[in-house]
Amino acid sequence: MDQRNPFGSNMDNKKVIDLDKIKMKSYIKYIGIIIGIFIVFLILFNAFTFTVDEREQVVITQFDKIIRVIVDDKSDPSIELLKNDENFRGIRIQEGKGLFFKLPFIQKVVSFSNQLLTYDTPPEEVLTLDKKSIVLDNYAKWRISNPVLFMQAMVNTSNANQRIDEYIYSKLREEIGKIEAHQLVTDKDYVAEMLARVKDYVNTQLASTGVNVIDIRIKRTEYPEATYQNIFEQMRSERQAVATEYRAEGLKEAQRIRSEAEREATIIKAQAYEQAQKLHGEGDAEALKIYAEAYNRDPEFYAFWQTLQTYKDVIDKDTTIIISPDSDFAKYIYKIQD
Repeated sequence: MDQRNPFGSNMDNKKVIDLDKIKMKSYIKYIGIIIGIFIVFLILFNAFTFTVDEREQVVITQFDKIIRVIVDDKSDPSIELLKNDENFRGIRIQEGKGLFFKLPFIQKVVSFSNQLLTYDTPPEEVLTLDKKSIVLDNYAKWRISNPVLFMQAMVNTSNANQRIDEYIYSKLREEIGKIEAHQLVTDKDYVAEMLARVKDYVNTQLASTGVNVIDIRIKRTEYPEATYQNIFEQMRSERQAVATEYRAEGLKEAQRIRSEAEREATIIKAQAYEQAQKLHGEGDAEALKIYAEAYNRDPEFYAFWQTLQTYKDVIDKDTTIIISPDSDFAKYIYKIQD
């Protein structure tokens, strides 16, 4: 009969379990080493490399000195300034996007946007030529054209916005002080030309800072609320003065037209009277001529006709005539024959 150790089976199982634990610990240690190496690799990779995004341009410094710049286009006129300036001879200029290498710890990477930036300036009051206060609210579109100059002069966009604001309002106050308020509000062509001059002035002042202003626009122009009533009263007075002037000119013109019409009517009446008198005279002359011809032809008939005309003129239905039968006037009534 087999005689076995009742504890043998348990001891074998324990040995197997111990071996599994040892193997598991080895695996975990191995995996931990791999993870550690990977982490170290990532740290070293990040320390030795950096990425330039499509929306960025980068400046690399070493001990606070600019040694390299990565831009969109090396042939850009603003970048060409770096090549021609003795102060920037040691700067390496690159272009492109993606992965780049650097020395860890001693070299630092500073990123700047290459996009079009907007600075919405706070509303301010400006004074026009006619001493009227106008609230001006405008904005500016600008970009970082040279990151090296920008980093040295501006450091960040907040400082750039402040400098842009100072130059814009300085020039705007000068330009608006040359025109009257109504021109600023209504003359869009003049305002566009004025803003173009302001933009050129600002770019001239910011030429050495790596900032390029693309556009300046006015969002709104309005009078301060406190002056509305005075403005309305002044506008009302001006309109009343204009209306009074128009009415005076209308009355003057009406009087002129009436005088001209009366003069023409007088002339026409005089001409008509002259013509009537002329025609009347011609008629009388023609009648006398006819009378004379009739008399020459038949004096007795002419006398008869003249008497009838006299009857017609002096006798009507209410006329009572007392005449002598032997008068010339009665001879045809009574049929008296000579």
